[in-house]
Amino acid sequence: MLKTTIGMGLAALLLAILAVLRGGWELVVEGLLLSGEMLLQVVPLLLLAFITAGLISVVISKDAVSRWLGREAGWKGLLLGALAGALVPGGPYVFFPLAATFLVSGAEIGTVVAFVTAKNLWTVSRLPIEVALIGPEITFIRYVITFIFPIVLGLLANLFFSGMTEKIRESINQLQKSQKV
Repeated sequence: MLKTTIGMGLAALLLAILAVLRGGWELVVEGLLLSGEMLLQVVPLLLLAFITAGLISVVISKDAVSRWLGREAGWKGLLLGALAGALVPGGPYVFFPLAATFLVSGAEIGTVVAFVTAKNLWTVSRLPIEVALIGPEITFIRYVITFIFPIVLGLLANLFFSGMTEKIRESINQLQKSQKV
């Protein structure tokens, strides 16, 4: 987490220097104002996503998550993960905390991969705008073509990375502990 923070800080500093060189301090202020507007838009959603993830952690037992989304769930876990990904509203600030919560709570790596993949390919909340902008035919073709990907990628993740699940869980736990300090 510290490395990521330092990296983002350096990127912001370099971009601020570039802004000064291109347009002076006015450009830097404009960029800061735009970032403040984005922050105000994202904070409520981010807060609710973390509240949801935290409540899932305490309301749903690890045993239930493991039974429904873990290794013992098999195909059912992959399908449920993909379905959840399709139905969860919001962007990455919403679904990545949920994915981390699922994984830490006992979900198998493939289920989480199916969840994230389905969220990006099957999002039901995007369906009306997609139909309106590109038409029902192309939308239907896209859904048909991408229908199998979340399940296949979940299976491949289980096949190739299942042995890494505990290490990934521990990394997420360490990341969450470092944020509490």
